[in-house]
Amino acid sequence: MDENGGPLAAARLSPHLAYCFLYPYVSTPCLLIDLGEPVERREVAGDTRPGGVGPDRSIVAYTAICPHEWSHPEPEFSPVGYVGPGEHAVLAGNRDRLIVCCSHGSVFDPAAGGRVEQSPARSPLASIRLDWDAAADELAATGVSGPTSFEQFFASFARERRPVSGPVRVVPLQAFSKVVGRC
Repeated sequence: MDENGGPLAAARLSPHLAYCFLYPYVSTPCLLIDLGEPVERREVAGDTRPGGVGPDRSIVAYTAICPHEWSHPEPEFSPVGYVGPGEHAVLAGNRDRLIVCCSHGSVFDPAAGGRVEQSPARSPLASIRLDWDAAADELAATGVSGPTSFEQFFASFARERRPVSGPVRVVPLQAFSKVVGRC
């Protein structure tokens, strides 16, 4: 659901704005991004990653838990964020259109299945599979593809391990975390 409690419509997403939602557990944050151009299915680290969904096949989602040391968005601060066109992340060699973890400098490509573009992370971000109902223009998370950091996340942080049931609220990352790191 959107931040007002209504169905999440693909047409209402702003291109290159990172949105945050909790999935597949009530305490595991994810990023939803409309990359503004089609994203094809691909193999990443031995897993088939879903392509984009929506009217332009440009909407993707990934866990927002860095697989290096499980940094993730929290209400006060998010070290994980999306660097949109023209924003240029210093830790990523001034490149843009990337998911960057400011904690230790790991960089991931959301247009390439969440693959690692820069270490220290050794595994890609897990993809969140999305369904798009074209008639209603509604998005829904339906599963996870690829290696996850959930076990390490729960072992490292005291978080509720209850699976999500029903609709989840999707808000801009800046509304989820008071400060989003820029690195």
